Amino acid sequence: MSALMAALLIAAPFPAWSQVGRITFEAPTSPTLNFSAGAVNPGGVTALIPASTPDLARALAPILSAPSAQPQFSSPVPIYAAQPVARQTAAIVPASAVVRTPSNTNQFQLIQNLANTVENVEAAPERIGKLYDAAPAAPDFDALTTVKTPEAPAPWRPSSMLLKPAAAVANAWRLSRYEKKQRMRGPEDRVTTEEMGLKASLSVAHEALETNRLQDALEELTRLFRSREANRWYRANPAFQPYQAQGHAYIRFVERAVKLAYERAHERSFDPTLIAEARAAGRAGAVLGHDWRATAIQERDSAHCAHHALFNAIQASVGFVYPMSVHRFIERAREVLNVRGEKLTGLNRAEHTALENRLGLKLGNDVGEGMGTEAIKRWAQLLGMTVSARGPPQGDAQWSALIGRGREVLISLRMFHERFKHDPAERDLHGHEYRVLHHEVYLLGAFDSPSRGARLYMVQDSGSGATDFYTAEELSAVTSDLQIVGAPSAVALP
Repeated sequence: MSALMAALLIAAPFPAWSQVGRITFEAPTSPTLNFSAGAVNPGGVTALIPASTPDLARALAPILSAPSAQPQFSSPVPIYAAQPVARQTAAIVPASAVVRTPSNTNQFQLIQNLANTVENVEAAPERIGKLYDAAPAAPDFDALTTVKTPEAPAPWRPSSMLLKPAAAVANAWRLSRYEKKQRMRGPEDRVTTEEMGLKASLSVAHEALETNRLQDALEELTRLFRSREANRWYRANPAFQPYQAQGHAYIRFVERAVKLAYERAHERSFDPTLIAEARAAGRAGAVLGHDWRATAIQERDSAHCAHHALFNAIQASVGFVYPMSVHRFIERAREVLNVRGEKLTGLNRAEHTALENRLGLKLGNDVGEGMGTEAIKRWAQLLGMTVSARGPPQGDAQWSALIGRGREVLISLRMFHERFKHDPAERDLHGHEYRVLHHEVYLLGAFDSPSRGARLYMVQDSGSGATDFYTAEELSAVTSDLQIVGAPSAVALP
């Protein structure tokens, strides 16, 4: 039986985070919270490249990444009924809005670009703006803390020199008495390891927000503040609900900024001026990577975005040795990579289904239902390609340095879309407005836009059927991971 279970675990499917229209309620990269006896136990907590166009106004400075800290929980917390904390709300500002001060300025202020419709391109060209001008305020731990620690006594500082020896003795006695009282405080009057972990998580998330690392902040926040199990724990431990409310407020900030980044880039894909600029840059040899090309839409709401991104990368670079359709590309991937669960267990269909239901786990693997990083890696290697994974860069210098001969970049997006809103129950559960989408796209190339005064990155998005134009800041906002692939020659199916 132990050998069977080992085989089952090894053959468990990779997480299908690279999916278009496939919604997940929890971020697959975030550990699941386990709750036992009221305690929470998480699963684990350059120089700038010269611009090729003189009109490039500026290059965004690379943003240094900071290591994440993961709190450890051990002390149990009493469980009793509680009323939910009122969820803070913030108005969503459309991407095409003119720069205005939103009503929720106490939370954050989004910087909107100028209106730039296809009909009015020449009259009102868009200028590139930041996603937000300032991060939300740091968490007020004095207000959030469940335990109010008495302040130490103020020292006596007499002006008379004759009284200074007596003051030293008195101050030492009073401080000693204060420290003794602190040591004698019971467990209910001390800060628990749970609370220390929550404070650490909020601090790490806020630091990431201040340095424009939105995906790092989102990953940290989803560890402890967003899940069905987490929600149940906070309801059972009401003293900690203000921490969850603060975490949810930060998640909503990230949600709006990430959603705005995607909407801006997609809106620009329809701009004829930008398309003309991209083509002109290609003719002048001023494009990093490959020239602009149109993108065809994939099957609506399918899970084939990773297949399409890799197919687009091959087509734009070395090509195939013979004519190839993306449908045949996907079919062959399924023929080579799929593993039937019945073959692993040796059971018939009914027995195998019963086993899956009992384990609560789908066995086997079907890349037609989505490919994670490991599945992309295996498929690329079978195609004779090199592949490596890494985290996203920050700023124009780092993104531009990433684009080079023999390196094709697949981008894993973690994003939010207007079509996929939470229902009221889901909003209360997760603390924000939209479902998390995991999607794969292909970074085609980059050029300097005279009309926008910024370097724009061309991204082929087969889910929307568009070649979107991102700034470096916007691309970093939506990118959770990268896969860098390359091939020495034209690709043939294995």
